[in-house]
Amino acid sequence: MLPARTISRFCQRVGDLGFALLLAATAADATAAGQICTSADTIEFGNLAVGNRATASATVSNCGDAAWSFTSVYVDPATGPEFHVDTTCTIGLTLMPGATCGVSVVFAPTATGQTSGGLWLDNTTSTPDQLITFYGRGINSESGSASLAFVPASANFGVQPVGTTSAPLSIELHNQGPAALTLSAIVLNGPEVYDFFGFDNGCVFGATIAAGDSCSMTLDFRPQAPGLRLANLVIDSPQLASLAIMQISGVGQSVSVNSPANYEGLWWAAPSGSEAGWGINFAHQGQIIFATWFTYDPTGKGWWLSMTAPEVAPGIYSGALHVTTGPAFNAVPFNPGQVTSTLVGSATLSFSDANDATFAYTVNGMTQTKSITCQVFGPLPVCATATASLAAATNYTDLWWASPAGSESGWGVNLTQEGNTIFATWFTYDLDGTPMWLSATAPSTASGGYSGTLYRTTGPAFNALPFNPANVALTPVGTATFTFSDGNDGVFAYVVNGIAQSKNITREVFQGPGTVCQ
Repeated sequence: MLPARTISRFCQRVGDLGFALLLAATAADATAAGQICTSADTIEFGNLAVGNRATASATVSNCGDAAWSFTSVYVDPATGPEFHVDTTCTIGLTLMPGATCGVSVVFAPTATGQTSGGLWLDNTTSTPDQLITFYGRGINSESGSASLAFVPASANFGVQPVGTTSAPLSIELHNQGPAALTLSAIVLNGPEVYDFFGFDNGCVFGATIAAGDSCSMTLDFRPQAPGLRLANLVIDSPQLASLAIMQISGVGQSVSVNSPANYEGLWWAAPSGSEAGWGINFAHQGQIIFATWFTYDPTGKGWWLSMTAPEVAPGIYSGALHVTTGPAFNAVPFNPGQVTSTLVGSATLSFSDANDATFAYTVNGMTQTKSITCQVFGPLPVCATATASLAAATNYTDLWWASPAGSESGWGVNLTQEGNTIFATWFTYDLDGTPMWLSATAPSTASGGYSGTLYRTTGPAFNALPFNPANVALTPVGTATFTFSDGNDGVFAYVVNGIAQSKNITREVFQGPGTVCQ
């Protein structure tokens, strides 16, 4: 692998030995007079048949306002022999402002498989360790004759205290055929690769997996720092059309913070009502917030994302954002084995007090920050860690799911009770399995339950600037009724587009003893 040096960003790609390569940032300190820029700091050759060759180039320039010089120029020793590098950027060369030199890279694979290389351009600017990396994959006539599936599709370890090791997670590599495949690389890489480690078990280098068969391996997670931790499991084989990559994620939880505040409830954009139409529910138990964000996809369809966010510093909670697909809301039975969660980004919640916070998120590469506040539609309850049986609770604010607990994992309903009214947000799946959410304002009824109209909502995309609440449209699709036998057990009866069903529900307790509001 290429050596780690004093450099500033990670390349999450596969090296010749399978580790992530480190890149130097091309942007220099704004106060520096000399600045190095490259037309490409990564050169991708992609797939190339063995015996062929391809050439790519990059231009190195002085994009600053003062001269600088190269102090060392060399091909990294770990560069694969399939690469040949020529450059006019030489040791001692001084580039005046606007001047350039060139780099030419030839990739000529002699064997199948992914390989990588790098050219170091040490210099006298404030980015002294500039690196240009290159990647290529040799293929032959077998390429594309088999395909690989990971089971599960992604590895999410959830929350793990920093410095402790998770329980092993079993991973299957399933050959979907039609040909047998031979494992030529099994790699962990990514920004926090050293937080994850694997044991080959039945998946070993050189092993052949027959069409329709699988091999198994295990992964463990030991976070070195709090917050979202990411890596990849990368598999190569001459029979694969491209690298098979599985996302690995986990959240490190600091063991030194323990904020007594509790932020359970429904939140929306601040000032209140300024972006009516979307919101985020917090189920806050102990040092963990489980958040469900109700918003809209790029087409305006109702879309929900979820996050398990431990407290990483006092008043700050951070975690991975996932989008989930699963069986339709009316599926009987609802099979939790068909629920699939996909990592799409991360989010951080920073609370300034009990009613005000910021919600910073990145979704599919798009980053935004929103000021948020509690949504008030009645007397706000006070929430805290339960000190008695949840069955004795008289306020039903919490995250609820199908009973028995875990029997239909993958959907849930957030209940926010203020006074004699419950606002419910039900996160479930449309008839095609895509995310769908419905909401209801349910006042108390004479019979002791809570009932109201169910609405389906469309609106501006999650990243719309500005978010115009006038473009939010609510369509009544049915009714929802909640009837409780005690503070921890109830029945959720609903009618959606003429489909009537009833579910037994209970509070979802993910960190005992749970939370109660009053």
